[in-house]
Amino acid sequence: MPRSRDNGAAAASENLPSIRFSSYYDARAPRPSLSFLPVSRTLPTGSEVIKVGRYSERDAQPQVPPNTPSAAPVGFKSKVVSRRHCEFWFENGKWYIKDVKSSSGTFLNHIRLSPPGTESKPYIVNDGDIIQLGIDFKGGEEMIFRCVKMRLELNRGWQSKLNNFKYVRPTSLSTPLQQRPAPRSRHLPSNMAIAPFNFVFEAYKSNLLVLMIACLRTNVSETSLPMALAATRPRTVPFA
Repeated sequence: MPRSRDNGAAAASENLPSIRFSSYYDARAPRPSLSFLPVSRTLPTGSEVIKVGRYSERDAQPQVPPNTPSAAPVGFKSKVVSRRHCEFWFENGKWYIKDVKSSSGTFLNHIRLSPPGTESKPYIVNDGDIIQLGIDFKGGEEMIFRCVKMRLELNRGWQSKLNNFKYVRPTSLSTPLQQRPAPRSRHLPSNMAIAPFNFVFEAYKSNLLVLMIACLRTNVSETSLPMALAATRPRTVPFA
């Protein structure tokens, strides 16, 4: 029973809108951005708004278990991220992002959405897009002064569901050896006459041997090559 409940819950959450934030490494940047563990959110009804901003202990952001529908806020421990930085939501089959008057800006695929302190219009985001929150603080070398770069993974709930492979026994293992069909033989049937094929093969071997002897004896040249080849022509051998 617990296994069937888990499978049912996974199947139900698979159809819900989901978004996953994973740390992105930019090879062109002079230094790496803030590193963080992947964060996933699955909207319970599809109409919630996911708020993204700077992490604060006063907000008491809960830890969301994996594969659990939730629209809890997402926080990052970076000084260049505003407390209310941007928002994500799902509408008409598409995901959207909007900057909510952040001071250091929100970037979608390296393009800033709005000027500082200005709310942007909604922009459609696609699976695999790169989002950057803030700009590196020039005076600080610690990770807390780094910007946040993340890659979006949208509506991949089917990847996080439980795998039933360990519960399904392969049919080849469940069938006894006595009941399995015998493998087909790769040998020719015994009633097939192969004597003519052997005769042709032996004839070609003899012709090749004659050609090799002719080349060794006559030191084949352009004029003597046709004669050597003529000597290797198959001759009619009468059958007994």
